[in-house]
Amino acid sequence: EWGENQLEGFVAMIAGQEMGTKTEHIKYAAASKYPAQRILMIGDAPGDFKAAKSNSALFYPINPGREEQSWQRLYDEALDRFFNEDYAGDYEDSLVAEFNQCLPENPPWIV
Repeated sequence: EWGENQLEGFVAMIAGQEMGTKTEHIKYAAASKYPAQRILMIGDAPGDFKAAKSNSALFYPINPGREEQSWQRLYDEALDRFFNEDYAGDYEDSLVAEFNQCLPENPPWIV
């Protein structure tokens, strides 16, 4: 996807599983370079949330079944809050609570 959309020229590295866990990716890419409140992990899984919090980073959820609305909200309001340092706390907590409500109680991939 990165190549198809010509995104690889905008990043220094594209890291997958072969380069470690998501927690390690955040640590290597940002944790030593930026204050935690200036790191925003965007993700669609509980593991993404855990990786962000393991690095004291902020988390923006892409809600299952509501992906388009999640991306729109990121564009419409969340990014401004992040850049204005008004994201952490109640706003982030409300997004995470909504995310947790969207997760299936019994995921179909677990048998």
